[in-house]
Amino acid sequence: MQKFNACKMINQFKRSFNEAALNELGKLVRFCRRERVVTPQRLAVSMIEAFAAGDLDTLADIQRAFNATCDQTVQYKPFHNQLAKKQFPTFMRLLFTRLLNELAVDVLRFAPDSPFARFRYIRLQDGTSFALKDALAEHFPGRFTTISPAAVELHVNMDLLTETLHSVDLSPDRDAERQFLPLPADLSGDLLLADRGYFDKQYCRDLDQVQGSYIVRGKANLNPLILRAFDHHGQEIKSWRGERLKEVVRKINRRSVVDLDVRFDSNTGPIDCRIIANPNPREDKPRYLVTNLARAEFTPEQISDAYRLRWQIELLFKEWKSFANLKAFDTRNPNIAEGLIWASLCAAALSRYCAHMTQRLTSRPISTRRVAMCMRHVLTDILHAIIGAPRRLAAAIVRAIEYLSNNAQRAHPKRDQRTGRHKLGLQYVFGPP
Repeated sequence: MQKFNACKMINQFKRSFNEAALNELGKLVRFCRRERVVTPQRLAVSMIEAFAAGDLDTLADIQRAFNATCDQTVQYKPFHNQLAKKQFPTFMRLLFTRLLNELAVDVLRFAPDSPFARFRYIRLQDGTSFALKDALAEHFPGRFTTISPAAVELHVNMDLLTETLHSVDLSPDRDAERQFLPLPADLSGDLLLADRGYFDKQYCRDLDQVQGSYIVRGKANLNPLILRAFDHHGQEIKSWRGERLKEVVRKINRRSVVDLDVRFDSNTGPIDCRIIANPNPREDKPRYLVTNLARAEFTPEQISDAYRLRWQIELLFKEWKSFANLKAFDTRNPNIAEGLIWASLCAAALSRYCAHMTQRLTSRPISTRRVAMCMRHVLTDILHAIIGAPRRLAAAIVRAIEYLSNNAQRAHPKRDQRTGRHKLGLQYVFGPP
């Protein structure tokens, strides 16, 4: 048996799911005034167990999970009434915020000689949406009114190095994405990676002014003035000086990669930045990456590889929808619909924490996806111990670590270093936090 010290993980579970603290949180938001059978702490623990430990199809599945986890016999109607309270989504959202603040663990870092080691955080920005029951269209209007009249979007800012979240905003799917970008002042010393839906010239300029860095995919219709252009050998293409980007699109498609210094026009004055243009064989127009990273320190290949790290947030969304039951439930009540979304994210946050702590304590590269698939086999014992048998908590957590370390390791860590996410010098962080 491998030896490791799980004391910090055990103590963290006790703090995060402390009965007095969670019940007080429920009272603070007026979710409950008196502690009866469905207390805030019992509801929180049973929700996480239900969403992380198996497929849920109906609200009745959640009610049955509550009775099994908490050893109770609450009927469906009174349980439903608790979820229907307007304070229910507020309580679950604050619980999620609490878990984010308490469960973040460093799991990756750049090697000291990597140019990306200078950044405090590598921030990934994106959103994921899904449809709700049509009856909720008034509360959560969707973009596609005929197909999905009711839909929500989660706008997420994720840190690559901890693989956890800085922020999550829930909004109707109809709302524009850019308004959910972090404030530029909050990104000083950080690197932002974002898709083309978040590209905004003024925002990029504001980031540059606060010493924030960015790599954002540009839209296909970009047409700045080209100041200088370099081919993949670093040789300047002098004939492109003073041209507009749209005038050289066909010439870009005949090359492997082009590195451009460009100038955008704006109401507040010219905005200078850099564009890495890569031919896109699937489309007629190249793929543009807009950045303010200096050419002397960051090659076009490094910038392209760094932007590919944004895919980690897409993998997070897949985990949520595949293994944490992030989906539409059959309910017309907006409080229930929103509260269950936050409950799903709470379960996903706990799953990632177990993955990260297993990696740190066992010094083995761990796959968060595989941990999410395995949680049903270990989480129930942990949460049952929290509710009714605290003396068994330590043994349940130790068993979970041993099981996950043997069944959830990354499949190809060496390949990750050659062509995957570790290509730019990312390293695992091992040892007790």
